[in-house]
Amino acid sequence: MSPNPQTRTPEPAPVSLETRNFGTLKVRPEQIIEFSPGLPGFAEYTRYVLIERSQDAPFLWLQSAQRPDLAFVVVDPALFFPDYQPARRPQVLREVGAGTPEEVKILVIVTIPPGRPQDMTVNLMGPLVINLRTRRGRQVILDEPGFSHRQPLLTGGSRP
Repeated sequence: MSPNPQTRTPEPAPVSLETRNFGTLKVRPEQIIEFSPGLPGFAEYTRYVLIERSQDAPFLWLQSAQRPDLAFVVVDPALFFPDYQPARRPQVLREVGAGTPEEVKILVIVTIPPGRPQDMTVNLMGPLVINLRTRRGRQVILDEPGFSHRQPLLTGGSRP
């Protein structure tokens, strides 16, 4: 018997995600990003979701779907460093199975020193590269002079 073309497959139900910072969140399975291998230092945690807490702020949270207390503040580096374009490098695209720069989202991890947000830095040596089609991500290490793992964020605007 052939399937009825008017019958649609129901969308997967949202899953509950426990977080320390945001309480219980409902996320759709397609929102989950798989980092394989996991992020350096957190190899056993491979599933994450991006959380936008404010539409007015450029910062997002990369929240582990497996560990409620594991979340990273991330930002699109192009907002602060327009000349920083790691997605133009073929090896970066290969790392996540993408064919063009338009298929990926680049984010960098933000470090905010306690009590000194004006001294926040970003890791330009290790951007997070996410294939938007497959929802696969990877932290790629750029072995190039001029990129810092502690690039001051608020003094951005030019190539580090």
